[in-house]
Amino acid sequence: MICLLPLLLLAGAMSAQDGARLGAELQRIEASSGGVLGMLAVDLDTGVSIGWRSKERFPMMSVYKFPIAIRALALMEGGALPYRKWFKLEPSDYTPGYSPLRDQYPDGVVRTAGQLLELMVRDSDNVVCDFLLRQVGGPKAVDLLMNRLTQGGIRVDRSEEEMNADFDKMGAKAFVEDGRDSATPEAMTQLLVMTERRRLLQPKTTDTLIRWMTETQTGPNRIKALLPPGVRVWHKTGTGGTKDGVCLGTNDAGVMMPPGGAGRIAITVFVKLSTKDRAAQERAIAETALAVYRFYRDASSK
Repeated sequence: MICLLPLLLLAGAMSAQDGARLGAELQRIEASSGGVLGMLAVDLDTGVSIGWRSKERFPMMSVYKFPIAIRALALMEGGALPYRKWFKLEPSDYTPGYSPLRDQYPDGVVRTAGQLLELMVRDSDNVVCDFLLRQVGGPKAVDLLMNRLTQGGIRVDRSEEEMNADFDKMGAKAFVEDGRDSATPEAMTQLLVMTERRRLLQPKTTDTLIRWMTETQTGPNRIKALLPPGVRVWHKTGTGGTKDGVCLGTNDAGVMMPPGGAGRIAITVFVKLSTKDRAAQERAIAETALAVYRFYRDASSK
Protein backbone atom coordinates (compact mmCIF):
# COMPACT_ATOMS: atom_id res chain seq x y z
CA MET A 1 0.00 0.00 0.00
CA ILE A 2 1.29 3.45 -0.94
CA CYS A 3 0.20 6.42 1.18
CA LEU A 4 0.51 9.89 -0.34
CA LEU A 5 -1.16 12.65 1.68
CA PRO A 6 -4.66 11.30 2.35
CA LEU A 7 -4.44 9.20 -0.83
CA LEU A 8 -4.33 5.42 -0.64
CA LEU A 9 -3.56 3.11 -3.56
CA LEU A 10 -4.51 -0.45 -2.76
CA ALA A 11 -4.03 -3.84 -4.44
CA GLY A 12 -2.51 -2.42 -7.57
CA ALA A 13 0.81 -1.99 -9.34
CA MET A 14 0.32 1.75 -9.90
CA SER A 15 3.49 3.80 -9.99
CA ALA A 16 4.29 6.26 -7.23
CA GLN A 17 4.48 8.98 -9.88
CA ASP A 18 0.93 8.27 -11.08
CA GLY A 19 -0.28 8.21 -7.50
CA ALA A 20 1.46 11.50 -6.72
CA ARG A 21 -0.21 13.19 -9.68
CA LEU A 22 -3.63 11.93 -8.65
CA GLY A 23 -2.99 12.90 -5.03
CA ALA A 24 -2.08 16.44 -6.06
CA GLU A 25 -5.21 16.68 -8.20
CA LEU A 26 -7.44 15.46 -5.39
CA GLN A 27 -5.80 17.90 -2.98
CA ARG A 28 -6.59 20.74 -5.40
CA ILE A 29 -10.18 19.54 -5.83
CA GLU A 30 -10.71 19.27 -2.08
CA ALA A 31 -9.50 22.84 -1.62
CA SER A 32 -11.89 24.02 -4.33
CA SER A 33 -14.81 22.33 -2.55
CA GLY A 34 -14.47 24.59 0.47
CA GLY A 35 -14.80 21.60 2.80
CA VAL A 36 -13.57 18.08 3.49
CA LEU A 37 -13.68 15.59 0.63
CA GLY A 38 -13.79 11.82 1.00
CA MET A 39 -13.61 9.24 -1.78
CA LEU A 40 -13.13 5.54 -2.39
CA ALA A 41 -13.16 4.02 -5.87
CA VAL A 42 -12.79 0.39 -7.00
CA ASP A 43 -12.13 -0.95 -10.47
CA LEU A 44 -14.55 -3.87 -10.57
CA ASP A 45 -12.46 -5.76 -13.13
CA THR A 46 -9.06 -5.53 -11.42
CA GLY A 47 -9.98 -4.88 -7.80
CA VAL A 48 -7.64 -1.87 -7.64
CA SER A 49 -8.87 0.63 -5.06
CA ILE A 50 -8.11 4.34 -4.65
CA GLY A 51 -9.05 6.23 -1.52
CA TRP A 52 -8.96 9.81 -0.25
CA ARG A 53 -9.93 10.15 3.41
CA SER A 54 -11.71 6.88 2.70
CA LYS A 55 -11.98 5.77 6.34
CA GLU A 56 -13.28 9.11 7.64
CA ARG A 57 -16.98 9.38 8.49
CA PHE A 58 -19.32 11.65 6.53
CA PRO A 59 -23.05 12.35 6.94
CA MET A 60 -24.83 10.30 4.27
CA MET A 61 -27.92 12.47 3.83
CA SER A 62 -30.18 10.81 1.23
CA VAL A 63 -27.48 8.36 0.16
CA TYR A 64 -28.79 6.40 3.15
CA LYS A 65 -31.88 5.57 1.09
CA PHE A 66 -29.66 3.09 -0.79
CA PRO A 67 -29.11 0.90 2.32
CA ILE A 68 -32.81 1.25 3.20
CA ALA A 69 -33.72 0.07 -0.32
CA ILE A 70 -31.50 -3.00 0.05
CA ARG A 71 -33.25 -3.91 3.32
CA ALA A 72 -36.70 -3.40 1.72
CA LEU A 73 -35.86 -5.46 -1.36
CA ALA A 74 -34.46 -8.28 0.78
CA LEU A 75 -37.74 -8.38 2.70
CA MET A 76 -39.67 -8.39 -0.59
CA GLU A 77 -37.65 -11.33 -1.85
CA GLY A 78 -38.42 -13.23 1.34
CA GLY A 79 -42.12 -12.44 1.21
CA ALA A 80 -42.17 -10.39 4.43
CA LEU A 81 -42.98 -7.21 2.52
CA PRO A 82 -44.90 -8.16 -0.64
CA TYR A 83 -43.96 -6.00 -3.62
CA ARG A 84 -47.64 -5.56 -4.53
CA LYS A 85 -48.93 -4.89 -1.01
CA TRP A 86 -51.09 -1.76 -1.00
CA PHE A 87 -50.47 1.08 1.43
CA LYS A 88 -52.46 4.25 1.99
CA LEU A 89 -50.50 7.34 2.92
CA GLU A 90 -52.64 9.75 4.90
CA PRO A 91 -51.94 13.46 5.37
CA SER A 92 -50.87 12.48 8.90
CA ASP A 93 -47.99 10.53 7.30
CA TYR A 94 -46.73 13.64 5.59
CA THR A 95 -43.71 15.37 7.08
CA PRO A 96 -41.67 18.43 6.08
CA GLY A 97 -38.90 18.06 3.52
CA TYR A 98 -38.60 17.12 -0.11
CA SER A 99 -41.57 15.05 -1.31
CA PRO A 100 -42.96 15.11 -4.86
CA LEU A 101 -45.60 12.56 -3.80
CA ARG A 102 -46.93 14.71 -0.95
CA ASP A 103 -46.93 17.82 -3.12
CA GLN A 104 -48.89 16.03 -5.86
CA TYR A 105 -51.35 14.29 -3.51
CA PRO A 106 -51.86 16.54 -0.46
CA ASP A 107 -55.01 14.66 0.60
CA GLY A 108 -53.33 11.25 0.64
CA VAL A 109 -52.63 8.52 -1.89
CA VAL A 110 -52.63 4.72 -2.30
CA ARG A 111 -49.54 2.99 -3.68
CA THR A 112 -47.95 -0.47 -3.59
CA ALA A 113 -44.78 -1.16 -1.63
CA GLY A 114 -42.90 -1.53 -4.91
CA GLN A 115 -44.19 1.79 -6.25
CA LEU A 116 -43.22 3.54 -3.03
CA LEU A 117 -39.76 2.01 -3.10
CA GLU A 118 -39.25 3.22 -6.65
CA LEU A 119 -40.26 6.74 -5.61
CA MET A 120 -37.83 6.65 -2.70
CA VAL A 121 -34.90 5.48 -4.82
CA ARG A 122 -35.56 7.22 -8.12
CA ASP A 123 -37.04 10.51 -6.85
CA SER A 124 -35.43 10.60 -3.38
CA ASP A 125 -38.79 11.31 -1.76
CA ASN A 126 -38.29 11.94 1.98
CA VAL A 127 -41.89 11.31 3.04
CA VAL A 128 -41.89 7.96 1.24
CA CYS A 129 -38.52 7.12 2.77
CA ASP A 130 -39.78 7.64 6.32
CA PHE A 131 -42.97 5.66 5.60
CA LEU A 132 -41.02 2.72 4.15
CA LEU A 133 -38.44 2.88 6.93
CA ARG A 134 -41.23 2.08 9.38
CA GLN A 135 -42.39 -0.86 7.21
CA VAL A 136 -38.92 -2.46 7.13
CA GLY A 137 -38.43 -2.44 10.90
CA GLY A 138 -37.12 1.06 11.47
CA PRO A 139 -33.55 2.38 11.53
CA LYS A 140 -32.35 -0.35 13.89
CA ALA A 141 -33.24 -3.13 11.41
CA VAL A 142 -31.41 -1.39 8.56
CA ASP A 143 -28.46 -0.62 10.81
CA LEU A 144 -28.15 -4.27 11.86
CA LEU A 145 -28.00 -5.31 8.20
CA MET A 146 -25.44 -2.64 7.35
CA ASN A 147 -23.34 -3.54 10.36
CA ARG A 148 -23.23 -7.14 9.16
CA LEU A 149 -22.34 -6.11 5.61
CA THR A 150 -19.89 -3.27 6.31
CA GLN A 151 -18.72 -3.92 9.89
CA GLY A 152 -20.00 -0.60 11.19
CA GLY A 153 -18.91 1.44 8.19
CA ILE A 154 -22.51 2.51 7.51
CA ARG A 155 -24.81 3.73 10.30
CA VAL A 156 -28.58 4.20 9.97
CA ASP A 157 -30.05 5.76 13.12
CA ARG A 158 -32.91 8.15 12.38
CA SER A 159 -35.71 9.04 10.00
CA GLU A 160 -35.36 11.86 7.49
CA GLU A 161 -37.70 13.94 9.67
CA GLU A 162 -35.54 13.36 12.74
CA MET A 163 -32.33 14.16 10.86
CA ASN A 164 -33.75 17.44 9.56
CA ALA A 165 -34.96 18.43 13.03
CA ASP A 166 -31.58 17.60 14.58
CA PHE A 167 -29.74 19.60 11.93
CA ASP A 168 -31.92 22.63 12.63
CA LYS A 169 -31.04 22.36 16.33
CA MET A 170 -27.40 21.31 16.09
CA GLY A 171 -25.97 22.94 12.99
CA ALA A 172 -23.53 21.33 10.60
CA LYS A 173 -20.43 20.87 12.75
CA ALA A 174 -22.21 19.32 15.73
CA PHE A 175 -24.27 17.11 13.41
CA VAL A 176 -21.10 15.74 11.81
CA GLU A 177 -19.40 15.20 15.17
CA ASP A 178 -22.49 13.33 16.43
CA GLY A 179 -21.73 10.51 13.98
CA ARG A 180 -25.22 9.11 13.49
CA ASP A 181 -26.44 8.35 9.97
CA SER A 182 -22.90 8.50 8.64
CA ALA A 183 -20.69 6.32 6.49
CA THR A 184 -17.12 6.04 5.36
CA PRO A 185 -16.51 6.28 1.61
CA GLU A 186 -14.88 2.87 1.90
CA ALA A 187 -18.01 1.22 3.32
CA MET A 188 -20.41 2.85 0.88
CA THR A 189 -18.28 1.79 -2.08
CA GLN A 190 -18.15 -1.71 -0.61
CA LEU A 191 -21.96 -1.73 -0.70
CA LEU A 192 -21.93 -0.54 -4.31
CA VAL A 193 -19.50 -3.29 -5.29
CA MET A 194 -21.56 -6.01 -3.62
CA THR A 195 -24.66 -4.73 -5.38
CA GLU A 196 -23.07 -4.50 -8.82
CA ARG A 197 -21.66 -8.02 -8.42
CA ARG A 198 -25.15 -9.35 -7.50
CA ARG A 199 -24.02 -10.58 -4.09
CA LEU A 200 -26.79 -9.02 -1.98
CA LEU A 201 -30.02 -9.63 -3.88
CA GLN A 202 -31.28 -11.88 -6.65
CA PRO A 203 -30.11 -10.75 -10.12
CA LYS A 204 -33.58 -9.68 -11.26
CA THR A 205 -34.11 -7.66 -8.08
CA THR A 206 -30.71 -6.04 -8.44
CA ASP A 207 -31.45 -5.18 -12.06
CA THR A 208 -34.60 -3.35 -10.94
CA LEU A 209 -32.72 -1.39 -8.27
CA ILE A 210 -29.96 -0.43 -10.69
CA ARG A 211 -32.54 0.65 -13.29
CA TRP A 212 -34.14 3.02 -10.78
CA MET A 213 -30.72 4.39 -9.82
CA THR A 214 -29.86 4.89 -13.48
CA GLU A 215 -33.14 6.63 -14.30
CA THR A 216 -32.92 9.07 -11.38
CA GLN A 217 -32.80 12.74 -12.34
CA THR A 218 -31.05 13.82 -9.14
CA GLY A 219 -27.44 14.97 -9.19
CA PRO A 220 -26.87 15.78 -12.87
CA ASN A 221 -23.91 17.98 -11.89
CA ARG A 222 -22.17 15.40 -9.72
CA ILE A 223 -20.50 12.08 -10.67
CA LYS A 224 -21.80 11.95 -14.24
CA ALA A 225 -21.42 15.63 -15.13
CA LEU A 226 -17.94 15.56 -16.72
CA LEU A 227 -17.59 11.93 -17.81
CA PRO A 228 -17.05 11.14 -21.51
CA PRO A 229 -20.12 10.55 -23.69
CA GLY A 230 -21.42 7.02 -23.48
CA VAL A 231 -20.42 6.44 -19.85
CA ARG A 232 -23.56 5.52 -17.91
CA VAL A 233 -23.93 5.94 -14.16
CA TRP A 234 -26.24 4.37 -11.61
CA HIS A 235 -26.06 6.30 -8.36
CA LYS A 236 -27.68 7.77 -5.25
CA THR A 237 -27.21 11.37 -4.20
CA GLY A 238 -27.46 13.07 -0.84
CA THR A 239 -27.86 16.77 -0.08
CA GLY A 240 -27.64 18.45 3.31
CA GLY A 241 -28.72 21.88 4.43
CA THR A 242 -26.66 24.98 5.15
CA LYS A 243 -26.67 26.79 8.46
CA ASP A 244 -24.50 29.70 9.59
CA GLY A 245 -22.62 29.53 6.30
CA VAL A 246 -21.60 25.87 6.64
CA CYS A 247 -23.09 23.13 4.45
CA LEU A 248 -23.69 19.78 6.10
CA GLY A 249 -22.92 17.66 3.03
CA THR A 250 -23.13 17.13 -0.70
CA ASN A 251 -22.75 13.51 -1.79
CA ASP A 252 -22.95 11.03 -4.64
CA ALA A 253 -22.27 7.30 -4.76
CA GLY A 254 -22.57 5.04 -7.77
CA VAL A 255 -21.00 2.97 -10.51
CA MET A 256 -19.51 4.40 -13.70
CA MET A 257 -20.08 2.04 -16.66
CA PRO A 258 -18.05 2.70 -19.83
CA PRO A 259 -19.40 1.57 -23.21
CA GLY A 260 -18.91 -2.15 -23.77
CA GLY A 261 -19.16 -3.10 -20.11
CA ALA A 262 -15.42 -3.31 -19.32
CA GLY A 263 -13.78 -1.01 -16.80
CA ARG A 264 -16.69 -0.47 -14.43
CA ILE A 265 -15.74 1.76 -11.49
CA ALA A 266 -17.63 1.96 -8.21
CA ILE A 267 -17.10 5.33 -6.54
CA THR A 268 -18.31 7.27 -3.53
CA VAL A 269 -17.59 10.99 -3.21
CA PHE A 270 -18.65 12.85 -0.07
CA VAL A 271 -18.12 16.54 0.75
CA LYS A 272 -18.81 17.82 4.26
CA LEU A 273 -18.61 21.13 6.12
CA SER A 274 -18.11 23.27 3.04
CA THR A 275 -18.26 27.05 3.25
CA LYS A 276 -18.72 27.36 -0.51
CA ASP A 277 -21.94 27.21 -2.49
CA ARG A 278 -23.57 24.02 -3.76
CA ALA A 279 -22.23 24.53 -7.28
CA ALA A 280 -18.62 24.46 -6.02
CA GLN A 281 -19.27 21.28 -4.05
CA GLU A 282 -20.94 19.57 -7.00
CA ARG A 283 -18.11 20.64 -9.27
CA ALA A 284 -15.64 19.03 -6.85
CA ILE A 285 -17.58 15.75 -6.99
CA ALA A 286 -17.67 15.86 -10.80
CA GLU A 287 -13.95 16.63 -11.05
CA THR A 288 -13.11 13.84 -8.61
CA ALA A 289 -15.10 11.33 -10.65
CA LEU A 290 -13.39 12.43 -13.86
CA ALA A 291 -9.90 12.32 -12.30
CA VAL A 292 -10.52 8.80 -11.01
CA TYR A 293 -11.99 7.67 -14.32
CA ARG A 294 -8.97 8.96 -16.24
CA PHE A 295 -6.57 7.41 -13.73
CA TYR A 296 -8.02 3.96 -14.23
CA ARG A 297 -8.26 4.34 -18.02
CA ASP A 298 -4.66 5.50 -18.25
CA ALA A 299 -3.51 2.63 -16.05
CA SER A 300 -5.33 0.05 -18.16
CA SER A 301 -3.71 1.33 -21.34
CA LYS A 302 -0.15 0.90 -20.06
